[in-house]
Amino acid sequence: MPPTIEDFIAMLTDPDPDVRRNAAWSLGRQRDIRIIQPLIKALDDEDTTVRVRAAEALGNIRDPEIVPPLIRLLGDDDNKVRAQATASLGNQGDFRAFEAVLELLKDGDPSVRTAAVEALTHLPDNRAVMPLVNLLTGDPDPDVRYVAGKTLTQIGGEATIDALLLVLRSEPEPADSMRIIEILAALRASKAVEPLGELANHDDEGVKATAEWALKQLST
Repeated sequence: MPPTIEDFIAMLTDPDPDVRRNAAWSLGRQRDIRIIQPLIKALDDEDTTVRVRAAEALGNIRDPEIVPPLIRLLGDDDNKVRAQATASLGNQGDFRAFEAVLELLKDGDPSVRTAAVEALTHLPDNRAVMPLVNLLTGDPDPDVRYVAGKTLTQIGGEATIDALLLVLRSEPEPADSMRIIEILAALRASKAVEPLGELANHDDEGVKATAEWALKQLST
């Protein structure tokens, strides 16, 4: 007879961390409110992998009760725990987490910054636009820069377009200019036509070609 939900909940207090970790993972496959409180308690487990699995499991359920404990977990010393808690908060789509997730854009670990950027896709707010633009053009990690571009594209709106144009006019590095141009084209930013026309005469061939391509996209 396969283990029941009650069996897995009991396993969360087993002396063996492997058993606790597997129990948290198994409970994450369930959609039953009985698992919420036991998993919240597991967020304080002494074992890092158990905390990660418990946070992951809670991210599979949408319930207002889950959000405050996950926000507290963002202060964990382990980057894997912080990253998973951030991702799970993104899945909740609860704006109580916005400020805490936004703060993690400054985290020293790139996996946490990446998780924070992706979580902001589910928490769209204009206050995130400029910090995301700064990551797009200044983060040392290529994965962070890539997801920042994706998130800015998904957030969209005039605030995003204006922020991108502001940076574009400051003559950033060619690679940054090309990333910004690509996003502006994806956002169908008509107000970008004039600055793109200027960049079509840029000294850098990559910027020039990208600007010409974007102008064609905006004209169709």
